[in-house]
Amino acid sequence: MKDISRRDFIKGAAAFGIVGMAGMAGVGSTARAEAADEIKWDADADVVVVGTGTVITAAIAAADLGAESVIVLEKNPLLFGGTSMMSGGGYALPGFVDDFADENLGDTREKVLSYMQAVGENRMPSAPQEAFVDNANEYVQWIKGVMGWSKFAHTNRSHGDYYENYTGSIGYGRGSAFAFDAEGNQIRAGDLWQSYRDHVEKNDKIDLRMGHEVKSLITDESGAVIGVVAEHEGETLNVRAKKGVVLGTGGFDYNEQMRKYYLPFPLYRSCSSVMNTGDAQRMGAKIGAQLAYMDRFMGVPFVYSETQWNEDDDRNYSIMKSDGMAADWAAFATFPHSVIVNRKGRRFCNETREYDNFCRAFSAYDNGVMKFENIPAFFIADTQYVSRFLLPGYNTPFAETGLPDYVQVFDTLEELADGMEIDKNGLLEQIAKYNEYVKNGADPDWHRGESQQAYDTMIYAAAGYCGLGGDTSDLIGTTATLGTVEVGPFYCVRYVPGTCGTRGGLLIDGDAQVLNVEGEKIPGLYAVGTCSSGVAGYWAGGACIAQGSVMSYVAIKAILGK
Repeated sequence: MKDISRRDFIKGAAAFGIVGMAGMAGVGSTARAEAADEIKWDADADVVVVGTGTVITAAIAAADLGAESVIVLEKNPLLFGGTSMMSGGGYALPGFVDDFADENLGDTREKVLSYMQAVGENRMPSAPQEAFVDNANEYVQWIKGVMGWSKFAHTNRSHGDYYENYTGSIGYGRGSAFAFDAEGNQIRAGDLWQSYRDHVEKNDKIDLRMGHEVKSLITDESGAVIGVVAEHEGETLNVRAKKGVVLGTGGFDYNEQMRKYYLPFPLYRSCSSVMNTGDAQRMGAKIGAQLAYMDRFMGVPFVYSETQWNEDDDRNYSIMKSDGMAADWAAFATFPHSVIVNRKGRRFCNETREYDNFCRAFSAYDNGVMKFENIPAFFIADTQYVSRFLLPGYNTPFAETGLPDYVQVFDTLEELADGMEIDKNGLLEQIAKYNEYVKNGADPDWHRGESQQAYDTMIYAAAGYCGLGGDTSDLIGTTATLGTVEVGPFYCVRYVPGTCGTRGGLLIDGDAQVLNVEGEKIPGLYAVGTCSSGVAGYWAGGACIAQGSVMSYVAIKAILGK
């Protein structure tokens, strides 16, 4: 097998272009082979897997469950694992998985399905949800056996159910479960995907091909998918799939045209792979696949790292950057002595809600001034805050290098309002009102200080990646997320909506098989992860990894008739 570099990261977005079927060797201009036996195949396998994120589970499962050969085609020449490799590495699994039995959390099939349907906004079909829930435990036991892991377990109480008020939520016990190796060591995402790669490269049935960009699907006379067209170093290859193709190419975060076509408002930052340019969605649509939920994404509020906000940038779809360090993973805004306001100086959400939940509040449209009224938003913290917590962007005012330009400091709230172009009277009234709420121990406007989930995440963040290492023993009870904002100087950062992955894609059924616009199965074609319609919304920490992995396993069972 060709030796491939294992550098962990590649910068820069891949060039975008829609490449048609016409002119490609052995492929007709209508994306359908007139005679499949006349195509010149450059390679073939029982199963062709496109991508190396959660879909790599499909390759491992195919080799283990009976496929004679598997080809894995990864667009990125260097990065194995895509967005998944850059995640936290946790899995959102039903609380009744055997590995969680000692926790006795009382989760049931009915509870988790009710919760997932609600998180999916009652828009998503039940079949993929049921397939995920009914196969999750089997998947866990299978992957542990194949990879030699000892268990899956929850390591802390943060990032549980993100929509804790919904029917069926259990708060803690479904989110952010981690795999542990045979020696009992927790496996984070980087090591997780390195172990997957090691397994794949040692498996004689799996042929991993990095730097192979799949451009289109090949169908036969009946419309069944029988292969793909890929490009590698300027060479075009026809790759045959004798049993099935499983797509796992990610979202369309870095495709400006698709963001304009499908998203309800702009996204400004992403921490997903720069290779996420909507490849599977476009290829599938070209052969009649149904696209679904293309308006949805896994939301994350991001620091806006530019020093200036320009008029009409709330409608500017071209401002997209890859910037993982600018993401607020439900941490900074949970700490006391901070608030988030809009340009009117008004709070517009519960600041302590988890990132996807929080990000939905950016969508409000003010038809008085005809702008998205909460884009940008303004994170404001006082000196009480900075004495013990990091500022957004993982910065501290005590660093020798000083604060970046996008963190602006003001002696008074009046100066802050003028400097950041926030309505001064609105801001002063809001801060006075909020401080009174804090003293009374309750926030009747947005219910900050009532969430156990927010408190658990705050404590985890304060003791770790977003704190300054101080004692947190005084942060007791859910109201610990409340704290007055009154001691200058004051610090301000603009917040904008961003994503760790769009989540609209090819509509799938309970076998992860892609459906056409008539709701019929497309033979030979399967999709998982964020290039598919998925299972539900972003229900808990690790939802992306869990649903992509489990549904990859489900897809292979369907392909191989297991």
